[in-house]
Amino acid sequence: MERRRRALGMLTALMFLFLHGCEKSTIPIGFAGVLTGPYADLGIHARNGARLAVEALNERGGIAGRRLDLIVENDEGTVEGARRALKSLDGRGVVAVIGHMLSTQCLEVLPLLQELKLPLISPVASSALLSGKKDFFFRMRQDTDAPARALAHYASARGWRRFAVVYDAGNPSYTQPWVSVFSDALTGLGGQVLIREPISVFEDVPLTLSILRVLNDEPDAVLIVASATDTARWVHRLVRFKPAARLFGVGWAQTDRLLTEGGSLLEHVMLATNDPPMEDTPSARDFVQAYRKRFGGMPSFAAARGYDAVRYLAEALERTQGRRDGLTEELGRPHIFEGVLGRSAMDGFGDAHGESYLVGVRDGRFVLVDRL
Repeated sequence: MERRRRALGMLTALMFLFLHGCEKSTIPIGFAGVLTGPYADLGIHARNGARLAVEALNERGGIAGRRLDLIVENDEGTVEGARRALKSLDGRGVVAVIGHMLSTQCLEVLPLLQELKLPLISPVASSALLSGKKDFFFRMRQDTDAPARALAHYASARGWRRFAVVYDAGNPSYTQPWVSVFSDALTGLGGQVLIREPISVFEDVPLTLSILRVLNDEPDAVLIVASATDTARWVHRLVRFKPAARLFGVGWAQTDRLLTEGGSLLEHVMLATNDPPMEDTPSARDFVQAYRKRFGGMPSFAAARGYDAVRYLAEALERTQGRRDGLTEELGRPHIFEGVLGRSAMDGFGDAHGESYLVGVRDGRFVLVDRL
């Protein structure tokens, strides 16, 4: 009998230590982003921003006395890679995932999120096709409808009403709504989109033929709805064929890769975007300083949104005491979020609402041209 009591006592002590240890274990957070290939600038910056936020939160004691642990997966910028990364992270017990970078990925994994009951917070995905859905998807950036309409009004007011449009066919959930909303708005203002030229990083189409088609009807301006690399490539070729070309791009291209690959010719282009230039934004100064100290370079909008995605998640985790149970409801609570790039109104669908901007490039850095 005495031996049984001792065994029971030891078992009770072990259970206490186990439970106590679980209470003080880390809170695993997933990150799934494109870290290789032509879109890697978005994923690398967002990962760095997320990592910086996790480190700052841990320095302040974490959540409910528990440290955060960021587990990173490369989703390779593909739908298949996104599904694989989510399943892997869910198997490792994460409470939520920061990702993905491409709108097409986010749209395609919505059923999987529902199946796994796993919250996903995208730092940068901004397709309007993701808006107004009561699901497990949340995001830090407002959708692209606002800058698309605003650019149409901006251009029309200046007499630039005949546009050619180039768009990346590899990320259609982002590019096609952007082009459609812009085209409809421009047409409603008496303008016209003369041609919609699809491009793809995965197809080897002679660029010169595409350039000639785009410039054939002598448009007033060209809109490039593509990544930083493709935008830089098209700016170089368009200016070579037409030195006085009037060019516009979109927020997707607003990264250091555009500055590096575009060079001085970028002064021909302006970007319609949801993100103000980092160096001109007072609320971003401390973040920029911390990012430069930690990673040795200038952060992009993706880094700022990745940082904010972790902070947004942390606010909800505080209310659930670090648990996944009830987290989706807390993330979907409407409120005002004070982010690195300014204030956003978060609605009950997990969509962000903010301002739009026209951003240019001067002396190798992004500058604010106008508020749209």
